[in-house]
Formats: sequence, C-alpha cells, structure tokens
Amino acid sequence: MKLKHLSVFLVASVPLTVAAAPEITALEVSSSDASEVRVFGSGFGSPSFGIILRDSADSNTLISNLGSESELPQSEVWTSKGSLWADPLTLYTGSDLQRGEDRNVYRGIRKAYLGWPKPLTDRTNRTLFVSWWFMPLSDPNAEGGSSKFLRVWDHPDGEHTRMAWDQLHVVYWRKDVDSAGFIQWGSWQGKVGAWNKMDAWFDANSNEMIIHVNGKKVIDVNDFKKSSVSPGLNVDVIGFDPSVGDNYANMVFGVDDIYISESQARVEISNSEIWKEGIVSEIATPTSWTDSELSFKLDPKVVSSGSPMYVYVFDPEGNVNTAGIALSSKAPSKIEDIEVR
Repeated sequence: MKLKHLSVFLVASVPLTVAAAPEITALEVSSSDASEVRVFGSGFGSPSFGIILRDSADSNTLISNLGSESELPQSEVWTSKGSLWADPLTLYTGSDLQRGEDRNVYRGIRKAYLGWPKPLTDRTNRTLFVSWWFMPLSDPNAEGGSSKFLRVWDHPDGEHTRMAWDQLHVVYWRKDVDSAGFIQWGSWQGKVGAWNKMDAWFDANSNEMIIHVNGKKVIDVNDFKKSSVSPGLNVDVIGFDPSVGDNYANMVFGVDDIYISESQARVEISNSEIWKEGIVSEIATPTSWTDSELSFKLDPKVVSSGSPMYVYVFDPEGNVNTAGIALSSKAPSKIEDIEVR
C-alpha cells in the first residue's frame, strides 16, 4: 500500500451544492496511520449510529457509538446459520468468486444464508441500513419461485414486522396488524457472473424502504411500518433463499463485506467524479463523526494503482455531496473491475 508514511492535506474547490447536502472542503491522511482519513466540511449531520457491524467474511468488526471498536469471532456475529433446509454461508478463497484483490468471501450453494446478528438482538432501533456485495454465477430468476436476498424482521418469532426482498419484488407487512401483505414489484436488475452492490434502508419513523442495486434504485416504498413490539429491526436472512431450493441445486453465489448500521449516514469511495444514479462505490468504516469533521478507515485491500478515488459523505437523511473529492491517485481495486455507468 503506497499511502504509508504519507502526510497529505488536500484543499478542494467545491462547487455550490443543494442546500443542506454535505459539503467537503478538505481531506487529511494521517502521517502516523495512512489508513486513517479525516474529512472536513459542513452538513454531515449528527447521526446516532448505535452500532456498526462489518463482516468481511474473514474478519468481523463491531463499533459501538463510534466510541469503541472490537474484533469479533465468527461465533459472536450470527445467531442463525442456515436452517434445517439451508446451509450456512462458508468462508471461501477460490478465484471464481474473487473480488478485486480480495480472495476472502462467503460462498453458498443452492440455498444458504446467515441471519440475526447477535449485536442487534437486544436493541430497539426503528431504522436499519444493510449493505453487502452479491455475486450469482447463474440467474436468480432462471428457475422460477421467489429467490430472497434479504429478510428483515423485528422479532425472532416472525409474528410481527416482516419484509422479504427477492429477484422480482418486495413483500412487507405487520403480521400482527395487517390482514394481508403489501407488494411492490421491481426486478433486482443485477448482473450474473459479477459482483453487485446491494443497499437497503428501512425507516419506520418516516415509513421509508429504499433498495439500490449497483447504485440504481429498484425499490422505493413510503408505507413501510413497524409493529409496536420493542425489539428493533434486524436481519433475519442475508444470502440466497429460493422458495424452490431444489430448482437451484446448481446455483453457486458469493457474499462479501456485509455492513449493518442503524443509520444511513456513511462514507463511500468511488472512482466516479460525480455522484449520480448507477455509479458503484465502496463503503468505508467511520471512526468519528461531527457535523463538520469525520474520520474513516481506508481498507488497504481496496487500494491499488489506477484512477483517483473520490470521497462522498451521506448525512442521516440520505443527502450526499454531488461532486466527489479526490483522495489520491489510487483507486479501490474492487471498484476498478466494475464498469462505471
């Protein structure tokens, strides 16, 4: 990683942005730890992160209120690892699922998933942001049925808030309140044989549910509601969960870099100079955050030679600076392999 022992202070000339959107004025790379980047500006907001959980398949990081960070063993991350009818995702280093320079990913066959992250079990959050990378080596819609990528519940008994997103639509309801479920149709629009970035935001305070695939909005719901039970929103299933598993016996897929937070405020890195519909980006892990200054960690696995990296900041409402701020002459290798549209 060529950023080591480098002290850089970049002052950026930023064009006028929409009122209330974050604005970045400068970046600083620490001379003592080149993976630590400080961002200066305004309009970053004051998010309540609660916890951030990042599972990179070979390592698991838990950050509580941006004040404490710990590495968790795999046994302390997921409560559910498959089921009687499904296998758990397993660590894999094969070249067929390699993502950029990262050979450590999760692999599943036919019907496999993880679920119910332990750090969220006793929380009461009404908001949830989930991001992950997904590579199917065959079409998730080829054999019919409902092939679910993500389920979000608020109680492990499944009798209250339920959401299931698959390759064709999203189904959501409060099982203890609604007499029937609600459906919004919309194909997932991902690519077979390529890594796809999946982002899902749930806000029971504003009734929002928004899902992006590779930077494109595929689901936009404004009547998402949570049951009155105290347990917070949680990930019941993440992976590949077809309703007709036997039809997908030959399905092989990868999952990588699962990021879970109670806030959609985040830092993203892209090789696109402008944030627009359809660009692909990597989420960086924040370590501190105020309205005018924040810090994040730059994963050395995503740094290699190539085009410049541009930094973007999302505030708690989902607003983002339109013009990216160049970090250096290096680009995330995981992004280089993806066509920027």
